[in-house]
Amino acid sequence: MKRVCILVCLASLLLTGCWDNNEVQDINYITALGVDYKDEKYIIYVQMLDFATIAKQETSKQTEKAPIWVGRGTGTTLTEALIDLYTSSQQRVSWGHVTALVLSESVLKPKQLAQVFDLTNRSQEIRYTKWVYGTKDKMEDLFTVSPFFQLSPLHSLLHEPRESYVQFSFIRPIQFVNFIRLYREKAATVLLPSLHISTQNWSENLKQHPILEVNGGFLIKNKELMGWLPRSDLLGTRWLASNNTHAAVVVQEDGEAVGSIRLEKPQSTIEVIRKPDDASYRIKLNVIGTVQNIYKQVGIKEMKRLTEDTLRKELLNTFRKAALIHADPYELCLQLYRIDPKLWKKLANQKKEIYDETTLEIDVDVNIRYWGQRKSLNR
Repeated sequence: MKRVCILVCLASLLLTGCWDNNEVQDINYITALGVDYKDEKYIIYVQMLDFATIAKQETSKQTEKAPIWVGRGTGTTLTEALIDLYTSSQQRVSWGHVTALVLSESVLKPKQLAQVFDLTNRSQEIRYTKWVYGTKDKMEDLFTVSPFFQLSPLHSLLHEPRESYVQFSFIRPIQFVNFIRLYREKAATVLLPSLHISTQNWSENLKQHPILEVNGGFLIKNKELMGWLPRSDLLGTRWLASNNTHAAVVVQEDGEAVGSIRLEKPQSTIEVIRKPDDASYRIKLNVIGTVQNIYKQVGIKEMKRLTEDTLRKELLNTFRKAALIHADPYELCLQLYRIDPKLWKKLANQKKEIYDETTLEIDVDVNIRYWGQRKSLNR
């Protein structure tokens, strides 16, 4: 009997328990991280949400705005800024739920970005799949913007930009793993979406409601910030960025709207034309179109021609505006570098791999499959 009791006691010591378990409400969950650099000091901003409140939203209708907490720490290094943040933390902090990283314009320089990479890459909690943005707005204001219907900020553009881009594409969102890959790639240009607070489009009970939008993008090449362009000058990038692009364009003739057409599933190829002391490029784009509205009576062939002209102008406008600041959002230089690195190096030393006199040919083919709601042109 004694042996049985001893065995039971020994077995109980081997059983695992929940003595070190922490409840959700006992941990501060960071969901977004922001970094600014001002007066030779780094400023860290963190967005913190109450996950208990988020769980309630999934089971019942939320009538009150989800609380958002924003923390701030400063220091001569990012580590010092982080320590400054920890000194006033009331509970244990978890970084495993960070889904967004926002960088101010002053941080988009090699020295400052090196510290950001070192901080986030060495962390065992912060993931590589977080979304990355740049901004010219105040970080604290960005982190306190809430989406529609009192929903959690986790349902905003900051944390989940994919659904919005798939439905209507402007500037493609980028994850940290792809950002750092292109940032360190020779000849590549990173297009970093720029977050902005808009108060022009939406209102709640006749009161303007601030909402997040992507109003442009920062262009970084060879680890140097080349400049910033507004969204209207970067629309051409969507046709080469992804096969999942969906967007509607208004087709015009002599400044008058003819109709609107929805375009999707773009397929593109880039051809590099090498010369002894120069290089030119050719882009071939195929896209599927569905006519949505007709404002002026035109035939199918005419609509096809006008749509192709519209896309060609959009692509060329983005290329020219970016070339003025020696940026390359279409990654034409990257194709040249992979094909002929010696020629790329020669032109790069002369700053002629992409510049305002670079020749770009654009061939566009729009396949209008549907004319109206039901009529298929392939039948």
